[in-house]
Amino acid sequence: MMASIASEFTRLIINRYLIREVTGPFAAVSVVLVVVFMTYSLTVFLTDASQGLLSAGQIATLTLLKSAIALEVLLPIALYVAVMLAMGRLYNDSEMDALRAAGMGELQIVMPMLRVALILAIVVGLLSSLVRPLAYRTLYTLIAEAEASSEIDRIKAGRFYSYANAGRTVFIETTGGSLDKLQGVFVRTRNGEGLQVISARRGTFIANVTGTHHELALRDASVFKRTAQGRDVFAQFAQFTIRLPIKQPEPVTDRPKLMSNGELAKATGPRERAELEGRLSNPLSALLLAMLAVPLSRSRPRQGRYARMLVALLVYTLYYNLLDITRTSVQQGTVPTLMWVPGLLALTIIVWYMPWWTWLHRKPVSAHAPD
Repeated sequence: MMASIASEFTRLIINRYLIREVTGPFAAVSVVLVVVFMTYSLTVFLTDASQGLLSAGQIATLTLLKSAIALEVLLPIALYVAVMLAMGRLYNDSEMDALRAAGMGELQIVMPMLRVALILAIVVGLLSSLVRPLAYRTLYTLIAEAEASSEIDRIKAGRFYSYANAGRTVFIETTGGSLDKLQGVFVRTRNGEGLQVISARRGTFIANVTGTHHELALRDASVFKRTAQGRDVFAQFAQFTIRLPIKQPEPVTDRPKLMSNGELAKATGPRERAELEGRLSNPLSALLLAMLAVPLSRSRPRQGRYARMLVALLVYTLYYNLLDITRTSVQQGTVPTLMWVPGLLALTIIVWYMPWWTWLHRKPVSAHAPD
């Protein structure tokens, strides 16, 4: 009885030790990946900020939202690398041999790490199913509001601005530091009625004259208008006023990224199917990659703990590139499903584990066995 209790207590201690060996690198790698991704996203948004499209608060919010969406991919990568690092250290320091000599079978060594992988797969599933659509809806709404609110702030001298809905293109040579001192104004409008070109030496931009329009007041203006029917018109005005519509935020439509899993399951389009299967593949990939890292991390004596890391990164890159390519093909309707990609990885893992099947289930060596 006492021997059984002692054995169980030892097993629990070893399990906690193995879990700590994985969770430590997992936390470190996760932080590094998130920081790198946030830095990249921040760089992208700062480019828009330099053009007056985004404020500092909007940049911070958008960066956090993008990072939250990316966690469903970053966390499985972090666990995959963490298992490789942990197992590689155990092999390099001969601790795996010590654990086996103490009566631990291969399956007993692997199971604590797979429990961590299962917990992470559940977390990734929640991120893909709940956080992802909510984050994307907030992200698209903020971008639409930012584009609409920054319509005036982004006006710079020496740039062309296109208003597609009105078929209008505007160019301002200089602004004099404010929009009430415009110099060299050029406005071209093309629509079903024909072509109209307006140029003026000076002008003033008055924002929000009404709830729906801005106003551009031009002085010393020349107007040329060519119509599909009738004669061309050319005129000069001491003062000429143009009403410009205020840009409204684009409505956030029901894109597949914004839909819930239930809505995606009821939809029949290829884009909806690709989104749903992509969400389902994320937690499955987290579990499969952790299982794949175990046989990949096995190293020979004096190989070093990082000997198989390059191979592991190549395998990961191949897997996710194949997953992305297949997802695009499903969206285009050329491939019926992308679930064959994680299925192929699962089959590879099963085949890889088969030579070790007897080893996984071998009986631990008794410490009291006769010589």
